[in-house]
Amino acid sequence: MKKSGSIFSLGVGFKMLDSKIPILSIREPYATLIIEGKKDIELRNWKPPAWAKEFYIHVPTIADLEKCREYNIIPNPPRTIIGKATITDVKYYNTPNEFAKDYPRHYHKLFWKYNYGFILDNLEKIQPIYDIPGKRFFFFIHL
Repeated sequence: MKKSGSIFSLGVGFKMLDSKIPILSIREPYATLIIEGKKDIELRNWKPPAWAKEFYIHVPTIADLEKCREYNIIPNPPRTIIGKATITDVKYYNTPNEFAKDYPRHYHKLFWKYNYGFILDNLEKIQPIYDIPGKRFFFFIHL
C-alpha cells in the first residue's frame, strides 16, 4: 500500500528525514504555533537530554481542538512530522510568577505541570511526512 508523503511512499517524505535527528511529539495547536514562530518555548516536566539539540516536530494523534479554535489554527493531520527546531537553551521555572511572565512565549497557564522550558530557534517548516506513530519522549525512526 502506497500513500503519498507517508513512510510507505518511495518518492517523498520519509527519505527526507535524517535518522540521526530525534523527533518530539507536540500537540496541536502548539506544533503549528512553533513552526509559525509564535511559540518559542516548549514546555515539559523533564529536562532534555544533552544529545537532543536539533529535533523534528511531530503532531501526535491527540489535539487540543478548543485551543486550536481559540488561536484560529487548523490542526495538521495527526501522526505527521511538520518541521524542525533547535533547542538553544533550557529554562527552569522556579515560581508561578516566572512561568506566567513567559506566557506569550509558551501559551500555557499551568505552572505546576511544567518546570522546564526548551528555548527554540532555527525553526523550519518541512514538507509533511505522514503516518509516523509518536511516542512520549524523544524518539528516532531507523531508516
